[in-house]
Parts: sequence; structure tokens; C-alpha cells
Amino acid sequence: MRVSLRHSSPIRLVSVLVLAIVSAGALVSAASLIAAPAASASPSATEIDAFLAAHDSPMTGEGATFVAAGQQNGVDPAFLVAIAGAESSFGRFLYSQGGDQCTYNAFNWFFGATWPQSDFASWSDGIERVAQGLAGSLYYGSGLSSVQAIAPRYCPDGTANWVANVTSFMIQLGGNPTDTRLGGGYGPASSDPALLGLGGDVRLSGERFEVGRRVTARFTLTNVGDQPVALDGIQLLTVDPRGVRSGVVADKPVTLLPGQPLQVTAVWPLDSVGLWSGWIEVVQAGQVNVIGAKTAFTFRVTLPRDALTRRWMRADEALSPAPAER
Repeated sequence: MRVSLRHSSPIRLVSVLVLAIVSAGALVSAASLIAAPAASASPSATEIDAFLAAHDSPMTGEGATFVAAGQQNGVDPAFLVAIAGAESSFGRFLYSQGGDQCTYNAFNWFFGATWPQSDFASWSDGIERVAQGLAGSLYYGSGLSSVQAIAPRYCPDGTANWVANVTSFMIQLGGNPTDTRLGGGYGPASSDPALLGLGGDVRLSGERFEVGRRVTARFTLTNVGDQPVALDGIQLLTVDPRGVRSGVVADKPVTLLPGQPLQVTAVWPLDSVGLWSGWIEVVQAGQVNVIGAKTAFTFRVTLPRDALTRRWMRADEALSPAPAER
């Protein structure tokens, strides 16, 4: 799909932004949302214990607790186990700070040296409280039910790796990463149709990041909500080393179905030496929202090599002593 362009203000860039819908069978990046068939049933206590034992987890034997906590709160037990795997290698490596360890907190749930809620009395206590938290207003109550939608709030640092690991563990346990609720439909439905996730990092490429050359940015957006998302436009905003803000903007409307990814490519020229940064925004019903991190990428631009050589030559000439007068 090719779209028309419009420029945000102020604009100095001659830019191209190309959007292409990814077919259902296409491969997306490992950190993107991984499509998996809906689970026919959540894992049993025996299956969970076998899985934990295979990973040398000290939580082995808590399979029944995972199942009971999931059933009581509407959370797929596979999701609970997967979070423990991503956060602490299933309880093997508990986080600590200044000698204070988060006891029985395999989930790194609100860890802080002075936060009593980061310490649990037992593995079962931690499992039950995290299940309650996921089912509460912070996640399911806010319409966040997929791994991709939950990830930025649960793990704002290292989000892409968290998504990849949790997704992998869930699939191994027969879970469905696109809906972590028990049975795929427990709890409130998504009240916000505009639940978009940024799959992985913004990938930058170019022959060299030099003034006069062009840079290409590629990223994937995925509808991780329960309803279609109608977008008025997608914007990739940049700030150059001088602090000037520019945009690469596609204003052709596009609609994403639940679970549907959208691959985006943006190309623009480089005209300033120094550190560039940027982020991604989408426009829906006239409202602009940032997708992903507020600084989605940074890169440094240098002078062309030949220009750099000429600059040093001029500097050398300026420092050379003047010839003696006769």
C-alpha cells in the first residue's frame, strides 16, 4: 500500500513514508507480536510443575497455585508462569538492591527497597497477588489484555525482550499471547479500540549516517486490542542536533483489524551533524498519541569523510607559520 504525503511544521525534509499491510502469514520481527492459535485449554497444575522442573525452578510444586490464582482472577496461568520466566528465570534469580532482596517475588512486582508490596510471604502469596494485580484496574481493567499491550506498562525498560520471552513461554505452555485472560474472554472487553503496540525497536539503516545521505527507519505497529483501529495518519517525528523538529507523515487513512500488523518505512535526508532522535505518533479521530517510547531511536550524524579531510587540511593551513619576509 502506498500513501500520499503531507508535511508537519516546520519542515525542511523531502521525505517518503511507505506503509504496507503484512499478510497474516508474513514473518514479523521476533520482538513483534507472535501470532499463536487460541489455546484450547489453560495448562494443568501437572503441566506447569513439569515445565518449572525442566527450568530448575524453585517454584516447582506451585502448579496448583498458578491454576487456582488464574481461575479466581481470570488470568491464564500460562501468562503468570511466563512473566516469572521473563523476570527471574522462574524464581531462580530474585532481584536485589543494596542487599535487599525481593523475597519470593519472581515477578519483580513493584520492586523497591522501601516498598513492602515487593516482598511476599511465600511463592503462593506472590502468585496470588500478582494475579489479582493483573486482573485489576492497572491492566485488564484498562482494557490491556495482550502481551504486547501489557508490556510497556509492566516492563517499560527492555520491553521488546520482555515481549519476546513472555510470548515464547506462553506458547510453550499452550497459551495465547494475543489475549492473556483465562479462556481468552474473561473480564472486561477492551474499551479502547486504539491499542497499538510497537513491535521491537525502530530499525535504522543507511550506507553511512553522514550529511548529504539518507536514512531509512523501519518499524511495525500492531493492533493488540479487541476492536478494529481506524487511523487518520501515522507520523515519524525527528529532532535534529539544532533542536529543529520535523516530520515524515502519511495521512492516508488505514484500518487495522485485531492482531493485524502494519509495516512502516520512512526515508529522509540528513542535513545536520550531531545527535538525532525521534519518536512515532498516530492520529485517530483527530487525537495524537505517542506509540512506544518517547524517544524511540537516536543516532549520530557525521560529516562526509572527504569533507572532514578538507576541514582538517584547512585547519592545518591556518596553523602553519607564515613564510619569513625577505
